Amino acid sequence: MKLARNILLVDDEAAWLRTLAVTLNRLVPEADIDSCVDSRQVKNRLQVGDYALVLLDLTMPFHSGEELLAMIRSDFPNTRVIIVTGVNEVDTAVRCIKKGAYDYFIKTDNVDDLGHTVRRALEVVGLERNYLYIKEKFLSRTLDTPQAFNNILTCEPQLLDQFRYLEAVSCSPEPLLIVGASGTGKSEFAKSCHTLYSPNEPFISLNLAGISSEFFEQKMCGQLYHHSNGELDAVVGLLHQVGSGVIYLNEIGALPLNAQVRLLEFLETKQYYPLGSDTAYPVKCKFVVSTQDDLRKLHQAGEFRSDLLYRLRAHKIKLPPLAARQLDIAMLINHFIALAAAEMNLPAPIQPADLAPSLAGYDFPGNLHELKGMVFDAVSRSDGIALNTSAFMEAINEHKLLTEGPQDLIMFPKVLPTLAQMNQALMDEAMSRTANNQTAAAQVLGISQSALSRRLKGH
Repeated sequence: MKLARNILLVDDEAAWLRTLAVTLNRLVPEADIDSCVDSRQVKNRLQVGDYALVLLDLTMPFHSGEELLAMIRSDFPNTRVIIVTGVNEVDTAVRCIKKGAYDYFIKTDNVDDLGHTVRRALEVVGLERNYLYIKEKFLSRTLDTPQAFNNILTCEPQLLDQFRYLEAVSCSPEPLLIVGASGTGKSEFAKSCHTLYSPNEPFISLNLAGISSEFFEQKMCGQLYHHSNGELDAVVGLLHQVGSGVIYLNEIGALPLNAQVRLLEFLETKQYYPLGSDTAYPVKCKFVVSTQDDLRKLHQAGEFRSDLLYRLRAHKIKLPPLAARQLDIAMLINHFIALAAAEMNLPAPIQPADLAPSLAGYDFPGNLHELKGMVFDAVSRSDGIALNTSAFMEAINEHKLLTEGPQDLIMFPKVLPTLAQMNQALMDEAMSRTANNQTAAAQVLGISQSALSRRLKGH
């Protein structure tokens, strides 16, 4: 389902309709503008086309604007209405707002204000329709386009819920924020969003780690080079290349503050200027961004803008770590076995039945990347019949050594001491560490002070 961004202009003055259409095409380039000069055709036009917004004049032959406003709000509740009229009367404006008009404009008002209001109204309609669609999808518990998620292997209920959420919000032109640790599948979810939103349009990915503000602007907007002989050279930016597709910005938390300002402008104005050009071009793509950082903490540290944070959180998906996907471990191991065997031209070994349960307590700090590396290593060591599990055990033991750190070990001589000798050595060490304080030494050894005193006297 693609959210309607269609606008219907209704006025009996054809010249004004043309002027208004040109103005809105400039101010709101992401919208599709239609016009209607006959008020009798409005209901039929709304029945045939899915319009998010109607800009309506009040004084027209056959049906007045107030009549049409009442009809639209009654029969097409998901369509918003803005009154644009020459009638400058407070009572009329108040009456229209009470009947459900989103806003009221006089034809002589500032057209830039009208453009901002139209964009806000489209966002409101988008949020309303998203809410209804998400509610419907979660109640149905089904997917309309399950093939969009063929690149993600899971049977975990929490991820299946994210599938339904992504399918519901993918039609929205608002940004999508994907949060998750490295290796949790953020890029795969971005590709699924592209399949749902605009499968026939480009998908472009850009990693923002280490990128400068200047490079980001040039990469996104492109640049015109003016030569002394009057010729021009152009470097096409990603916003032009992606068109109406999806642009995926990975590691949004690493974007410099100056570049964050530029990204916010793309999102709010829906237009961009190539470097060296005074001509504005429309931003038609959907932005999908991802991060493994906590953007709120970055904001508190002064490293991320609050206004951009709120714009990016319009739709948000949080991916669980692999350790929380216990139902998927065995299936993912088999998937990676098949990939490794095909890549290395080896027979695919069989996964031992006890392998997945033995990994239940492991937290997979590298998530899917780590599991894939383990399986590829295991396949390379296998005999073609059973999967060699030593790679898994080695990785687990190495991780334990790194996380638990070095531990003090008791070093025994070649000839083991007797129990009496060990008891004496323990008491001597405890007394030495506590400066011969029997009470403290007894606490260290886990016995009473009287018991320690008797043993000392016995020796």
